[in-house]
Amino acid sequence: MGTETVKSGWLSKMFGRESGSEGAIDVDEDKVLESIRQSELFSDLSPQHLNDMLARMESCSYKEGDYVIREGEEGDYYYALVKGHAVVTKGAGESETELARLDVLTCFGEEALISNAKRNASIRMLCDGLVIRLSKADFNEHVKEPLLEWVNPLEAMEAIRKGRRWLDVRSDDEYQRGHMQHALSLPLESLRAMAETVDKSTGYVCYCQNGRQSSTAAFLLTQFGFDVTVLRGGLDRL
Repeated sequence: MGTETVKSGWLSKMFGRESGSEGAIDVDEDKVLESIRQSELFSDLSPQHLNDMLARMESCSYKEGDYVIREGEEGDYYYALVKGHAVVTKGAGESETELARLDVLTCFGEEALISNAKRNASIRMLCDGLVIRLSKADFNEHVKEPLLEWVNPLEAMEAIRKGRRWLDVRSDDEYQRGHMQHALSLPLESLRAMAETVDKSTGYVCYCQNGRQSSTAAFLLTQFGFDVTVLRGGLDRL
């Protein structure tokens, strides 16, 4: 996918300024776009889906010392730093530890969105700066959903007949209370730690109770190189 397939001027329009006008932002649109495109998250998005995502991003300015993300908060946005510098920290007060520094064109914040987890670190501006961000709802609709392959119950059964395997991402307790025949248990909360133990040569049909956990699990597994489809509606649809 080349940059020519993406609508030009999207960044200038986001800030309400046309390129070359008085007060225009001093940010290289092509470099910002290339940084986003180079992320593994977006490498498989079609030009149309990428355009849809960009159209829904919004700008947000921060002052020196402002927190963009606070540790322990719910994940609500995906971010790209387009102006300024920031620091990644863990802990607070005297126990605060610096983990890394972020420069312009760094993208961050996807971890909590993908895993439906709380933020595991804080990000604070080291100077006045500017970010563009995508809400969790738009991230799900325009990034996660397009990269998932959904199947209905009949399609899932046919896939299992042809050699795929059920992958149950519910909790251990839910799995023990009942699961699909020969299903492999891979609880979502343990997925990252256990993914290395799962055979990548096999295709899987991922399921949970209603489809929400399994869509998150399938997205993560796809990033790890697994061949995964998702049972739409989960066990509630069977």
